[in-house]
This record gives sequence, structure tokens and C-alpha cells, in this order.
Amino acid sequence: MHLRRLIFGLGIAGIAFAAALGFDEPDGAAPAHAADPPSAHGPRVALVATFPGAAHSSLYLVQAGDTANPAPVATFTHLPDAAVRAANLPGTDTVFATADTAETRDRSFNASLFRLRPHTPPETLCDRVVHASRPLVTPAGRVFVSRGTAGPELERQMRVDHLTIDEIDPGTGASRVVHALDGQLAFLAGWSGGEIVVYRIFAGGADLVGVDPDTGAVRTIVDRLPPFARDFSVDAAGGRLVFQNRHRTDARTWEVDEVDLATGRTRALHSGPSMTMAPAVLPGGGIVFNTGSAGLRPLDAPLRVNGPLGAGVDVIAATSPDHLAALHTVAGALPVPFLIEVETGAASLLPAPKNARIAIAGFVGNDGGAQ
Repeated sequence: MHLRRLIFGLGIAGIAFAAALGFDEPDGAAPAHAADPPSAHGPRVALVATFPGAAHSSLYLVQAGDTANPAPVATFTHLPDAAVRAANLPGTDTVFATADTAETRDRSFNASLFRLRPHTPPETLCDRVVHASRPLVTPAGRVFVSRGTAGPELERQMRVDHLTIDEIDPGTGASRVVHALDGQLAFLAGWSGGEIVVYRIFAGGADLVGVDPDTGAVRTIVDRLPPFARDFSVDAAGGRLVFQNRHRTDARTWEVDEVDLATGRTRALHSGPSMTMAPAVLPGGGIVFNTGSAGLRPLDAPLRVNGPLGAGVDVIAATSPDHLAALHTVAGALPVPFLIEVETGAASLLPAPKNARIAIAGFVGNDGGAQ
């Protein structure tokens, strides 16, 4: 079985998205660099827009309440209909994006990592990146990606690939392997306490480990998990990881699970039939999630929010002490990016190019806190 099929089954390749709101990009060639959007309400958010069928994506810096036509500040090329993921260096407008670039039959490792900066030509930093995987950017600006080399095809067996977690120098693109294994998936679940939290899938199941990127030391956090985990969210201050996974014995039940990253103690916070709960930890430690397709609501948080954009699934993509940036998704349509004010729970739409797939990279400026 190809890794890309496994990733799709886990939901890491994404959910079908809601109708996009915003403004059209002119037809024709990739747009030229343009000025930053004018001042508006709330923090600036870096997002990457990809038009269906297009062989390029563009970086936008937008603000809720801005009625001006958002203009791209950087553009990079890739394969048509590429899966694009993005993360910025917290608090800055420097964005690291992954997108499919290699024409291969098997798309498992066909992506490249790009560095995007406003009004600057894009830079390709490395290739062989896992398809539809988001780079991990730490608060100190270290950049990590999941990469791999396909193993031989095995009849009636899941293929075993050689997988690595690499640190990429954001200036030169030089790579350094910090963790290697043979298996099906090495997913960057987050960063906490100086460790990369890695969710690994093997033929016999899955585990959760902490990897010291300086020494390569591997610490087992949970030695056995169902291989269906997704939507990881780290509470760095509280030293815990929250995610969704299938119940260990009941295949029809899904759980929001919490893991203490120091002890490995695991507990279920919620269970139900929906596999689109998309839990997220707030900067203050509370948790929000989706119940079925009714939209975002608190699980264990003081945030006053209840399906802010109506029916659908709200996926938190970036957090700060004051705001959350999320995508409102509905099956069969494109995503709607929006902003939530943590203190009041008020939601406001983020301007974005119309009819585009959106990847939220993070907050820009003083509001750029935790990602």
C-alpha cells in the first residue's frame, strides 16, 4: 500500500472544504508581486492560496475587516493541483511551504520545501518531502520536514519505506537527518520541551516518541497507539498533546485523546461516532473541537464559541494568545478562512482569493505567538 493512500486514510491530506470567500485573482500567468494589504482590524495572517488546476500558489498577508482586494506578495510554482501546506516563522512574514513538484507515479515523497518572503523570489530548500505534510517551524526558527525514499512494492502487504525527519537550514537548504526509521509514516506532531514529537506508523501499529534534534536521542512517550491518529495539537506550556484517534477496540467510535508528554499517560476526553472532531489546544490550555458537523465548540475551555460559521468542520490552523485562525470546511466545497477572538469568541472572516484552496501559515507581527 502506498504511503499517500495511508495519509489520505488518516485525513492528513485534508478534508473537503467550504466555499471560499474573497476576491478573484486575474486570469493568465502567475501574478506579479504587489503591495501589502492596507491596515484593517485584528492581526495579519499569512495564508497561501492555490487555484484548482493551477501550477502555482501565492502568499497573501491579510486582515479581518479588510475590504480591499488582497494582493499576492510572493508566488511559487509546482505541479498542477498540488497539495500545499504552510507554516510561518512565528511573528514574521517568512513562510515555509510544501508542494508537489516531482512527476512521479507514486506521490508519497514528491513534494519540495519552499521559503517564501514578501516581494522576494521564492527559494526551493529541499525535495523528497512527504506528500501533503506540513513543515514544523519552532519558535526559535528551526525548520523540520518529514522525508522519505520508497521501499519495494510488496504483494498483499503494506510497503516499508525509509523515512527520515530532517532539519533544514532555512538560509542554505542544507539538510541534516535527526531521526530515521523504516515504516509507513513519520508524522511531525509538534514541538515541546526541546523535542520533536513524532507519530510513527509501522506494520504492527503506531507509537509516539520524542526526538532530541541535537543528539538524535529517541524517548518513547506511548509505545502503542491505533494507527489512525490525526489533528495533533501541542500544549507546550502544559506538556501535553491532544489529538483524535480511533477507539482501541471499537472501530465505529472515535476519541479525542490527551497524552502527558512527560509520562505518556493517556486519557480519552471525548468519544463519539464522528471522525472529524479536529481538536485543538488554546494558548491558555483549554480545548475546542467539533461535534459531528456542527462546527467548533468548547470541550474544556472558557472560549464562548458555538459553530461560528454554521454547519461544517472548523479546523484550527494557528493560535496566539489573543486569536485563533481557522478554516471552515464543508464537504464538496472550498475552505473559508476566519479569525476568532479568544477573549470574546467573536468570529470574523479573513479576506482570501475566491475559488482557491487555502493553507493558513500563521500570524504575522505582534500576534504571532504559538502555532
